[in-house]
Amino acid sequence: MLACKQGRVYEAFGAGTAAIVSPVKSFIYENDTYEIPIDAEKGAGKLTQEILNTIIDIQYGKIKKPEWVVEVCNV
Repeated sequence: MLACKQGRVYEAFGAGTAAIVSPVKSFIYENDTYEIPIDAEKGAGKLTQEILNTIIDIQYGKIKKPEWVVEVCNV
């Protein structure tokens, strides 16, 4: 919360299997709203977009999967 108040938070995102990567615009903690800056044109920050693009490229085989990626089903 302190980093948000001091303007040191540049972006935030959540990640999961269904949403892949979803930017966070704000969050509420103890009735205070903390805003996270988002590129309004792109809808996400630079790092968030880069992570999303990388995951999609791995999923579609555009780039070689990293060793930490474990394939569970080959259809």
